[in-house]
Amino acid sequence: MTPQPIIIHQYSLGMIGPLFFAFLAAAFFWRNIVPRQLRGLQVAFPTGAKTYEVHKVTSTVDDVRQLLARRGTRFGVVSYLMALMGSLILLFEFLNYRGGGSAGYHAASVQFALVLVVLPAIVSSGTSLGAQAIRPLGVSRASLQSNSALRNASYIALTVAWLLLALGVGGMLMARDVSTTTLYSTVALVAFSPAILAYGRILGSSWHALKQSSEKIAKGNASPFHNHTPNARQQFIAQVVHLNLIAMPFVAANTLVSLIVLAYNPDLFVHSERVLNLPEYRVQSTYMEEGGLLGFGLIELFSHIPQAGIRVPIVTTLLLFLLLNVAAIGFLFVYEVARILFLDIQDVSGWGGIRLADSRLLRAEPVQQANVLNFCFTGFAGQSMLLLALAMITFWDSSFLPQGAQCGQWETNVCAVLEKDMLEQLTWMLASGGQVAFLIVWGFSRSRSAQLDEITFDASMDEDRTRLRGMSDMIYLKQRSISDLLGNDDWGTAIDRFEASTLGREATLVGLDMIRSTQAKMMFHVALGRWDEAEELAVDLLALQGGRDAQTSRLVLCAASLAQRDYREAVPRLALLNNSDVEAVRVRWAASLLSGQVHVDQEAISMLSVDPLKKDNIRMLRQFLSGETELRQSSVAKPAQRAMYLGEIARLRMMGQSEVALNDLERTMDAMGEEEWVHGSLVAALLNHDAGRHLTAINAVKELAAKHPRHPHVRAVVHQLSLEGKTKRLTSEPSKLHWLLENETDWTLSWPLHNVAVPPSLDSNELKQHAVKANAWVLLATEEGVVEHASKKVHRHLPQELPLGLFTHLNGLIITIGGMPVDLGLPAGLKLTAAEKHRLLDP
Repeated sequence: MTPQPIIIHQYSLGMIGPLFFAFLAAAFFWRNIVPRQLRGLQVAFPTGAKTYEVHKVTSTVDDVRQLLARRGTRFGVVSYLMALMGSLILLFEFLNYRGGGSAGYHAASVQFALVLVVLPAIVSSGTSLGAQAIRPLGVSRASLQSNSALRNASYIALTVAWLLLALGVGGMLMARDVSTTTLYSTVALVAFSPAILAYGRILGSSWHALKQSSEKIAKGNASPFHNHTPNARQQFIAQVVHLNLIAMPFVAANTLVSLIVLAYNPDLFVHSERVLNLPEYRVQSTYMEEGGLLGFGLIELFSHIPQAGIRVPIVTTLLLFLLLNVAAIGFLFVYEVARILFLDIQDVSGWGGIRLADSRLLRAEPVQQANVLNFCFTGFAGQSMLLLALAMITFWDSSFLPQGAQCGQWETNVCAVLEKDMLEQLTWMLASGGQVAFLIVWGFSRSRSAQLDEITFDASMDEDRTRLRGMSDMIYLKQRSISDLLGNDDWGTAIDRFEASTLGREATLVGLDMIRSTQAKMMFHVALGRWDEAEELAVDLLALQGGRDAQTSRLVLCAASLAQRDYREAVPRLALLNNSDVEAVRVRWAASLLSGQVHVDQEAISMLSVDPLKKDNIRMLRQFLSGETELRQSSVAKPAQRAMYLGEIARLRMMGQSEVALNDLERTMDAMGEEEWVHGSLVAALLNHDAGRHLTAINAVKELAAKHPRHPHVRAVVHQLSLEGKTKRLTSEPSKLHWLLENETDWTLSWPLHNVAVPPSLDSNELKQHAVKANAWVLLATEEGVVEHASKKVHRHLPQELPLGLFTHLNGLIITIGGMPVDLGLPAGLKLTAAEKHRLLDP
């Protein structure tokens, strides 16, 4: 018989072996096992009513390793490796003792292992609590923000507060004079309960979808989330997962009933003499340490088997399964949890799940993928490895756990806390907590499980779209892009083509049509300055394309952050741009001006040194600083030049120089010959209206409306004139691609969706505040001008009325996306000292 182990407090060469083998095992596991288990991560996101596309995020082991190497996963990786290393040290210390390599466990190694296990467990609790208490990024609005210092501080504060709560519970129990066993185990249960609850919520809400999928794969069929016929290995794994999923509700129900009976009468179930006389059986404090009532019954049943070689392995295996069933998936190295969180189907498959990121962003952005994977490691590694360590320490009956005098110097401190009954009680309490949480969420989710049959999960669309991408030019006959049409002011053709693209084609082209129509709608909203909507569509497009051919979408996301004045959000978006593109460099330059932080390097500055659009923007900013404006003398051949030219005319209108502007505009349009410029003609009509030639202006607007009834700027001016009773309203635009002024409801409520456009009128304080935030040039309409634009109350000086249709052509900083001019506005209070310091305003 092996002697009872002791705690060895002296340092010796014998402690090197367990540490060395633990390190090797952890390295091998991390290098080979984890990447293979995380291969094939998928995400599902809605593309229509009850229609979801399923895309693969990690196809190869290299994909996984690249994801694990990202900065966003570093903390999770460290936490996971710490917990894994700690558990392995305990395991190899035990094997070293059992193999006769030592008389017990080395105190230094055990201390090191406990620290490696407990610290990630605390992190796990805090991370899980934060994920459930703090609204996740990218849910209320498409966001690529990285975790900020404030957000991380919130997580730390929550963790500290929760641990103090656990200590408070301990104080209450001490006041009631409970046993130290119950005291320590209850405090630990409260401290680690957020991770247990989160795990139960995730598994319970996703159980129905996972069961359906694993069942089909196990039978050799493709599933909604796996569109290929599975091989033998995949079938075997699916069968194991399926059987475990089937057992989970029964095991959880057994735990709940057992807890209820235990609370009613702890002595209601007592083993028979036959069980008590078994040589391997040790009397337990409660039957919860034996797997509840079901485990109690199995022990009684298998006690009839006389052969110990058959009886003991069967009982041991079944009891371990009953005790750790719900934790088994997390215990098996968190990759199944990662699959569930990446798939992000809890909203349709169940109730009470945890959502960590927008599923569209999760498909396209490695930043979000890293954040979710980081949560998997930090949120569950500690809790799972803690359960693993407890199972190793306490199973079977803690017979290999030093107690009393065997602890040596630890007898009155460490061993007094980590004593046999306390550890065994904590083990079944943690396991039971996860099972009960799972059962509750699973029960409420059953009502939604029937809806899964009504939902279409298409896992082949991305492959079809990828296959046809190279043929897109031939399929669509190399049509002019929407951005090109809008940049050249051909709104009618652009809207007609957009409507045609939404009619659909044969089934194999639906995916390409969806991409093209989404991209077109995104560019329409960009052109109208409706940045919140453009941002959402950009995220949709990124998801549909899987991050491929994504430069336009990323430019839109960066520009949206700048237009929304959310400069902190712009930082991680800027990092994803391809900086060899001049349009990306322009966005970086604009971000540097607006945020006061430099986002361009010397190479980018050199690229912009010969950029005419940058020079035009600098000229505009110089005029803003001086509070004056003047018309350009250079040509307006390109769309961006025309946009800036019309912006200059808008500023002259507010300064009462409409006649000067009209004369110059007429000369410019005469020089264009036969080329039609709808926006220029509209502004000419507005200048006539400013000069008092109302009939001339109205007739010109009516003529434009007859020829271009779908042009949003023309429609907006017609709408303004109709409100004054000077013309009739045009019929409603079916595409809804128009200025929000045309909305049937109160347009003032929705106008802030035009983030950088001044309102048509300023008859409320809110509209005035929006105007100066959108474009400080509007202050030219005041007696003070733009000189005092940094004053917090400067908006109060604005008049209630602005020149007719001013919002259609007043602009600030101009960049281009796909060649189309894009207005970023010019917020009041803009400080250009940093830009001057870093020579960003040098010509």
